Amino acid sequence: MVGTVAGVVVGMAVFTVFIGLGFLLSSRVGLPSAVPVIILGAAGAYAGWLLGVIVFGAVRGPEPDGGEQQV
Repeated sequence: MVGTVAGVVVGMAVFTVFIGLGFLLSSRVGLPSAVPVIILGAAGAYAGWLLGVIVFGAVRGPEPDGGEQQV
């Protein structure tokens, strides 16, 4: 449960940062275009998912039996 919450929080934080960067870039360019927001939003969604999975795995840790399957 803790790993899931940590992964979601980190993933949403990364996604929020990328969306913010998209809005910042859009405002600096001068044209009211949604293209930077969309592109950085898509990149942020992927980066957030990836980092969330990494944090989830790190917080969760290895399985109790070592993760090896015995036949």
